[in-house]
Amino acid sequence: MKERFAATLLGCALGDTLGMAVEGWKKEQIEKYVGRVTEPIAPVLVKDEKGNLVKQDEFGRLSYYGRDLEKGDYTDDTIFTLAIAESIAEKKTLDLEDIAQRQLKEYMARVKEDGSPPAGFGKTTVMGMRNLQKGILPINSGVIGGPGNAPAMKMSPVGLYMYATKKYVQGLGFAELIGKITHLDPRSVASGIVQAYATYALLQDIPKDDFVNSINKLCAEYERPLNENFMIHSEGSLASRLDWIARNKDAAVEDAFCRLRNSSKVYESYPFTLFMFQKYWDSPIEGLIDTVNYGGDCDTTGAIYGALCGAKNGIIFPEDWVEVIKDNEQIKNTAEKIWRLK
Repeated sequence: MKERFAATLLGCALGDTLGMAVEGWKKEQIEKYVGRVTEPIAPVLVKDEKGNLVKQDEFGRLSYYGRDLEKGDYTDDTIFTLAIAESIAEKKTLDLEDIAQRQLKEYMARVKEDGSPPAGFGKTTVMGMRNLQKGILPINSGVIGGPGNAPAMKMSPVGLYMYATKKYVQGLGFAELIGKITHLDPRSVASGIVQAYATYALLQDIPKDDFVNSINKLCAEYERPLNENFMIHSEGSLASRLDWIARNKDAAVEDAFCRLRNSSKVYESYPFTLFMFQKYWDSPIEGLIDTVNYGGDCDTTGAIYGALCGAKNGIIFPEDWVEVIKDNEQIKNTAEKIWRLK
């Protein structure tokens, strides 16, 4: 079990760095310039004959969010995940203020000299961080912005805490509060709660069908509008898409992708990741690679998938993948400290 705790955090970092190299690209662009991402690689920079970055091709825009990173580096997905994990490890409990301040510290350390936000951080996350910087309390710092992935991408340490301490109800409640540090969109908030639960459930060796059905039920319970003026359209709700997965577990991957998509909108990428995870239940590494190679917000889909993969299977990742991850020993030590809470 201690290994599975470490694998949860390492899996997050591994999935993150796999996707980082081609974050924002379409599947067709990955196939054209890389072929297939099958291991951690350095950010892919496509240049023309003059040495200038190619920012557009026949498939659309080419983004370079990770242009300043190196092979084995990770993005905000893992940065914020580790901020939560380290807070839990040191405080030995869930401390909302400490978690918020650790996230703010990591964000501020990467702000550019001109004050502009670091590449790859979502607009809603940036607004939440700026509110914290102004001294606004974390219970009031969140905003209604894009329905982003931030709560889901970073919430696996809360699932570890829930398992170690058996404080299930407290964990779900704090997952909601942590998500609201930056995001108030009900779909984003619900995704963080579901990810914390999913991590917790996988550590208990939940069967596949029970896993799919339980995350569907939990999401329907927690994805509630903020008020009567903020309604969730059924097509864009997280719950409706998890329900689709529950009814279409065996769908072809391409059909699921066409139905769910994988942009930075949480009601697209998070359901797609969960579909891929259950689809490749018995072939998790293959599923992780396939998920990343579908492109889109693939550092985040990779991070979310990787965390769940680690919680379920332990350290099944290739040894050379683990060795290349930045601060991998620190990540393992942080996970062990959370495990010791049991």
